[in-house]
Amino acid sequence: MGRNKKSLKDKNVGLQRADKGFAGFWKSLTMEYTEQVNNINRNIAEYKPAEILNFYDPSCGVYNSIVSGGIPEMRINAILAQCMCARDNNFPVIVLHEGNRNLAYSMAQRFVNDSYTEISFNSPCFEPFYRLDEVDITEQMMETSPKNFDIKINARYYIEGLNQFLKKSKKKMTFKMLSTCPHASIFDKIDNLRLQGKINDREEQEIKSKLMMGDSEKFKIDTYTTSLKREISSCLYSAKAGYKPMNILSAIEDDKILCVDINSVSNKLFLNTLIYQLNLALKKGLQYTVIIDSISLTASEQYADYIKMNTDRICRMLSSDDLYAMTGSNEQIFSSILGNSQISVIMNHTSAKSAEKWAEFLGQYDKYEKSYNNSSGWSRGVFQLIGTHNTNKGTSISKNRSFVVQPEAITRMGATEAYILTAARGELAHLVLSG
Repeated sequence: MGRNKKSLKDKNVGLQRADKGFAGFWKSLTMEYTEQVNNINRNIAEYKPAEILNFYDPSCGVYNSIVSGGIPEMRINAILAQCMCARDNNFPVIVLHEGNRNLAYSMAQRFVNDSYTEISFNSPCFEPFYRLDEVDITEQMMETSPKNFDIKINARYYIEGLNQFLKKSKKKMTFKMLSTCPHASIFDKIDNLRLQGKINDREEQEIKSKLMMGDSEKFKIDTYTTSLKREISSCLYSAKAGYKPMNILSAIEDDKILCVDINSVSNKLFLNTLIYQLNLALKKGLQYTVIIDSISLTASEQYADYIKMNTDRICRMLSSDDLYAMTGSNEQIFSSILGNSQISVIMNHTSAKSAEKWAEFLGQYDKYEKSYNNSSGWSRGVFQLIGTHNTNKGTSISKNRSFVVQPEAITRMGATEAYILTAARGELAHLVLSG
């Protein structure tokens, strides 16, 4: 993952402990012994207000990270920190979001001179087939489309035939070409190509043979392109728009920061296409960082499988106002994501259930509590006419397991307050984020 062994100890000058020095010493003098023991057992590092980027140290590589809760501005700052960390380690970055224009604007402002580009209605440059060969195009259609489309592997021959025809016509295979293909008259167009002397008899027969081998799939292909076009029309590449063609694979190959607006989670075919290309990049041995902002894992099965996949060739960041809800309240997926993360940023949550899950994740400690016992009564000796009043006082200490951070503490946190668990620093930090 491009990481080195350099320690983070005392490196981040932007972080200053609030529980050390004179203030920490003075506070300890006013605490009872049990309170001091409990603070040691809780093991929370209290920091003065600081920026989130102090926890994303590029000298230690790129991290799997999660950010949950709080206000959108703080989550965006965390995403920017992850991006900067990835770029310092020469990772291309892919960001997927659902209509988060503030995120896109912040990304554009921060990385304006760092190969930043977008796929959105403001930047219509998405070309699903860019740099894909016939096999990749066929697999993309098969793996991303609904099962009822029933596209078979024979579609590959039809795509190969069309691609050969387009090459001889001095054209390239693009999504627009395939989606507007006149399937019913394609053989007549091949005949015209031969009559014009652009192909010979052998080439004509080869093209027609491949088209006939995949003929059963041509109407399924038409259904696929029609459905996908409906979802991506606002960001689909058009030469007239003045943008260069772009997709996930080309952005990773060209070492770019690409921000993609899927517009709506209902655009399942679009999302599946993006996930296919992220997986295709892995098959080609490419490394990258992917950041996903508030896209529910219930959006598609392929997307959920990608998030659950365990690989050391990519770094993932998931950001949401409620990560537990983002997983569809699936405890198994939630636990798997947390287990693979090196940085966990937990901020305010309104859901009591989600707060409870985060409290469970942060763990428990041995909490000592002191209690006082008072007893009193009258006693009278043999030769006493008036009894004596006796008072007995005592103390006892009990030990119980308690959450390091109580669920109600998570629901009551301030807008910019956070608990940050980092593997590299080996600590659970508590602070107010200043940016």
